[in-house]
Amino acid sequence: MMMNNRPWRVAVIGCGMFANAQYLPNIKKEANAECVAVCDIVPERAQQACRKYGIPEWYASVEELIEKCDFDIAIDVASIQAHHEINMAILGAGKHLISQKPAASTVEELTEQIELAKSKSVKFVCVPIHPMRYDINVAKQMIHDGVIGEPTYIKCNMEHGGPEYFQYRDADPSWFFEKGAGALVDMGVHGLQIVTTLFGPVKSISCLAAVTDGERTVRSGAYNGLKMKTDIIPDEYMICLTFKNGKIGFVDTGFSQKATKTPQLEIYGREGTISFTKPYMENKRPDVYMDCPQRGIRGWISTESWESIPKKLISQCCCLRDIIDAIEGDCEPVLTPEHARHILEIMCKIPDAIESGCTVQMKTEF
Repeated sequence: MMMNNRPWRVAVIGCGMFANAQYLPNIKKEANAECVAVCDIVPERAQQACRKYGIPEWYASVEELIEKCDFDIAIDVASIQAHHEINMAILGAGKHLISQKPAASTVEELTEQIELAKSKSVKFVCVPIHPMRYDINVAKQMIHDGVIGEPTYIKCNMEHGGPEYFQYRDADPSWFFEKGAGALVDMGVHGLQIVTTLFGPVKSISCLAAVTDGERTVRSGAYNGLKMKTDIIPDEYMICLTFKNGKIGFVDTGFSQKATKTPQLEIYGREGTISFTKPYMENKRPDVYMDCPQRGIRGWISTESWESIPKKLISQCCCLRDIIDAIEGDCEPVLTPEHARHILEIMCKIPDAIESGCTVQMKTEF
């Protein structure tokens, strides 16, 4: 519980593009919290963050951060391959933790993190933040209320043209195309979290995948013009899912779409469709098609009457509110590590599904 209503003290580990875009500018905006320290293996990045955001302390290692800094909550925004080691150190020190995705490389590693968090009685949150989204929760309520009748299947398109193409980068993006990273863990995790938030745990999967571009060129920033070999792992995945409740789903994800007009998400029911036509930080509410002869309705309708205008998400740092609510209320967070573990199992088993061409069964739930 909070003492004397003081702000929660936050340390951010990793001072790259995402930390600067989503976390460091928004900690005070999202919760009663303040950033008291940053940590980065490149000292210059940590020092620059301190100057830019008025942060009092910086460290070049997680060990030094733990030893010398008084903080309550850590946010791990380091590179994907480093998450497990960092998370185990933070949880082992008895600190609350928010981890960027994926929190580990294997189901066994994430289980180890979950068990350590429980043994230390600390809260552990895993992003992405889709279960906190207003529009996702509106759709979930509509499904529950029978607006589109019995839901039958779900499709999610979670793509862009690649990290070297659509974002300005001052750091070398080559690591995105190495084993342990890639389109599946960078983008697929979002689509998988969205569809499982709405339809629940997955029973089995199958998948097609391909390398669509074996050499890419960075298009902006400090590495503009850099040519990268990008043929080690697939950059396009088409994932078919069967859910434990018998429904089916499809996630199209990767780095192969320069542009698209495909809705990011659609949910199909026997009596209608729920469609998400805008990016998730811009969507006020999903569009709805209803086929309801008893009411004389057959067409796209306004959902104004279903919900009031939502509060717009400020940033993806809204996960800080989630963990603080869980700490202060001594309850489970919305963004549970068990849900993250289920998604991680799907991603870990996709290579087997691709290689075998067969359906692969899941073991975890949430």
